[in-house]
Amino acid sequence: FRRMFLENYFPESVRHAKEAEFMRLHQGGMTVSEYAMKFEYLARFYSQGIAEAWKCRMFADGLKYELKRVVVPMAITEFLALVEKAKVVERLEGGNREVKISEGPAGSKKGGNQRKPYDRPQPQQGGPVIR
Repeated sequence: FRRMFLENYFPESVRHAKEAEFMRLHQGGMTVSEYAMKFEYLARFYSQGIAEAWKCRMFADGLKYELKRVVVPMAITEFLALVEKAKVVERLEGGNREVKISEGPAGSKKGGNQRKPYDRPQPQQGGPVIR
């Protein structure tokens, strides 16, 4: 049914373009939720049957490195579970990133570690000036 639907409503050139886009898909600047939605949308155009474990590998390979390094060793073979774990890791990694951004470079608070220029004391008026 799926193949007949795609053949009737999507020209072959569009199907091939969507299939190629699916094979190249990476998370990039998307959230895990956005990436998962686009992944599932494009997976419909893939001409071969998709096994759950292969789908999980493809999805995990397209994740950002910060998420992939945590999620891939879990070897999750159920797509929905993989997406949920990736969302949790994204949320945790996002919390760490916000702290680093607010602290600025090298972990210093804004302006907290900067040196101030030396102010030379000014002579008092009315008294003798010693040189």
